[in-house]
Formats: sequence, structure tokens, C-alpha cells
Amino acid sequence: MISHTRVPITILHQHEEKQRVTPLIMEESEIKRRTNTGSSDSSEASMTSESSAKSLVGKNLPGGRSKWSQSTNWERILWVLKIPLRTTLCMSLLTVFFFTYHGFMLPVLWARRFWPRLYWFYEGKLYRWLQAFIASWGITAGYSVYEYGDDIKDLCEERVLVMCNHQSTADVPTIFAILQNKGVASRKTLWLMDQMFRWTPFGIVGQMHGDYFVRQGKETRHLEPLRLKEHLKDVYWDRDRRWVILFPEGGFYYKRIETSQAYGKKHGFPHTEWTTLPRQGCVKAILEEIGPRESDDNDNLQKSRSNSKLKLIKDTVDALREKKYIKQTRPPIKYVLDMTIAYPNGEPLSLMTLSLGTREECDIAVNYKIYRADEVPFEDEDKLRDWMYQVYVEKDKLLDNYYREGMFTAGEEGVLVGFSWTKIVFQYIFWFTSAYILAYVYWWLLKIPFGMASHILYAIIG
Repeated sequence: MISHTRVPITILHQHEEKQRVTPLIMEESEIKRRTNTGSSDSSEASMTSESSAKSLVGKNLPGGRSKWSQSTNWERILWVLKIPLRTTLCMSLLTVFFFTYHGFMLPVLWARRFWPRLYWFYEGKLYRWLQAFIASWGITAGYSVYEYGDDIKDLCEERVLVMCNHQSTADVPTIFAILQNKGVASRKTLWLMDQMFRWTPFGIVGQMHGDYFVRQGKETRHLEPLRLKEHLKDVYWDRDRRWVILFPEGGFYYKRIETSQAYGKKHGFPHTEWTTLPRQGCVKAILEEIGPRESDDNDNLQKSRSNSKLKLIKDTVDALREKKYIKQTRPPIKYVLDMTIAYPNGEPLSLMTLSLGTREECDIAVNYKIYRADEVPFEDEDKLRDWMYQVYVEKDKLLDNYYREGMFTAGEEGVLVGFSWTKIVFQYIFWFTSAYILAYVYWWLLKIPFGMASHILYAIIG
């Protein structure tokens, strides 16, 4: 997989906007300075200025216009002709891939009990290919993904809690794309997603994989931490999961921003423009159950020994098959990774955009910030809330910088997430060919009992 660096295309227009944006930034800084003195009038002026600033973000930057408006007549004809093909390929997830995935899983169901390590390795590979299948939608439409911030290559085999801002349905395919070069982490994830996705094709696969489905609503909110802890206890170490991925905002940005700002104003919490105030319930439950701990309850576990060399060999083989050392040591989450996704001009893409390519070609930016899990105050709910709010205030500033200047941090260059066309073409050939072969094999297997039954019936009647 090849990666290379470059500055995002939004910077090409930076100098065109600089003269217009600079006075606005100076004015906003002065208003913020006055706000700190406690003047309510200046506070209202600050919010007015922020709204004005937000309205000027990215009006003429790449990614904010439709593909149709930026194409020649010939390119428009080609785009229209490609829509049926792209739609067929994307919708094949609901048919070809879904059928093929389960067709591959049925022959190895026995291993889930008798050889768990083999089963979850096999399942993890298929799960990773599912991610690549969905991630390719945006890549083939010309939406490149660039990584910024802390270097996370050393986290690929570590146990990590990933917190990401949530703007649209394109967030998940974007994360799928960056997971493709993250080694073991790409197939050993545990996602937290809304209950509404439970019976979608990806949700059904997720149930087999061990993902968790959150029930929204005040009636079940107090029960969710307990349900989540039980799920983690049953799944996390037993299946050797590494990254736990969730969206702490609890919903899409555009749906929650108004209520979030009103809630913050009412209770004196931070005011954010590009993110909503996160919820700490699931984060607290995760870190309490599988996070850092002062003492290991398993330090005093007694390991049985046998004088029989044959039994010793058998125990060793069983331990390797089931990865018993992971269940016994229960390695905790060591890091919290704050992931920030930024779309051009603050206008999120969507699954429809990725599948049909309706927006002009553009870059999606992802910024990383690493925290040590043992430095997160998850034992105290109020301290954890304040810590998460501060993380999201910093995230909000990063997004504001990116939408204004085309970069999270001045002078920083992004690293392109490599995604070769050879891999994309091969995966489609593989899945469609596999679907055909599996359909033939399973149809032949189904005919055997019916054929035997018909012969028996004919012998009885005849």
C-alpha cells in the first residue's frame, strides 16, 4: 500500500481568501477578549461574530460544488453513463457480498467452539474486506483521505479507545478507509453503533463480529452502561479486540448542534460551533470495564501443572487455539485516540455522495490526537465530563482552523491514505466470482436431500 504526502487542495485558494478573512479573525479575537471580562453584551456580539464567520467559511473552495457544475459536457455524459454501474456496484453489498460473506462463514461455524482462534482470524479477514468494499466507494469517486496530527502507526496492535466526531453517514466509510493500513486493528475493531442499524446488512455482520448496538432514549439510558459492560466482558478479550470505536456526540452534528449549544449556555458549559458536547456514559463504562486498573485481579491465579507430558502438550495446544493468555491477563486499553474528521467547507459528504459521486473531487481530512488512558479521570463522572468537553473544545478549534485556512495546524502536510485500483478491481472480481461458485455449490448441496427424498417416495409408491 503506497502513501505519499501533499498539502490539501483547499490551500490553493488560501491566498484568495486571506484578505477577506483576516479582519474577521481580528475582530473575533477582540470580541473573545472582551467576553472574558464577563460582559453579557460582548458575549452576544461574540456569538453574532461567530455566526458571521461561519457563514463565510469555504464559499469558493474545492469540494463545495456539485460535480455537474464543474464538468465539461463530455464529462457530464460520462458521469451519467457511470451512475448505473456505480449504483450496481455499491448496491451489490446488499446482495452479492452479503450472500458471499455468509456462504464463507457457514463451513467454519464449527470452529467457533472448538478452535476460536482460527474462527475469529477467518472472520476478521472477511470483516476487513467488508470495510475495504465500502471504503472504495469514496475513493473511486475521487474523494481522497489525508491523515494529520499524531503518528499512530505504533497503535495498530495496541488496545485503544477511539473517539470520533460525527457529522454524516460518510464518517463510517471514511474510518473504514483509514483502517485499511492499520494492520491488526482493521480486523479487531469493536464498533458502538445505534440500534437502528442492527438489522441492516452491515449490522447483521456486525452482530456476528461482536459490535455493540446502543439503545437511545431516556427510558433505557441508565441501563446502557450495564449492558455495555456485560457485552465487553463477554466479547472484548474472548475475541482479542484491539480498537473500540464510538461517536460520543450521540448523533449527527446537524441534528444536535442547536440543542447542544442551548444546553451549554444554560449550564455554563463550553460553546462550540463545529462539534456538539459529547456524552460520557459509554466512555466511562468502557474505561471502567476494560480500561486501566491499579491492580490485576489475576495476579494470584494458580496455574495447574501436570506431570504428564502428553497433558502438558494438550494444554499448550488448547491455550494457543483459544488464546487463553489473553483471557487470563486481560490487557487493558492503554490509549485514547481522539479522531477528528473534516469535510471540505464544513459540508459533510454522505453515503449517497460517495456512491454516486455527486460532489466535485475533494479531500477528506482526519486529525489524530493521542492521550494515555491512565491519565483520563474516568473514575469521577464530573471530571470525565470536563475532560471530554475540553477535548471537544480543542477539536472544535482544529475544525475551525481547517475550514478557514485549509489545514489543522499551520505548515502541516497530510499523508494520503493509499488505496490502489488493483486492490479495488481484484476485490470486486473475487466477490462476484465467489458468489457464483458458492451459489452453484449450495444449490447442488440442497438438491441432494430433495433427490434422496424423491427416490424414497418413488420406491414407496412404485
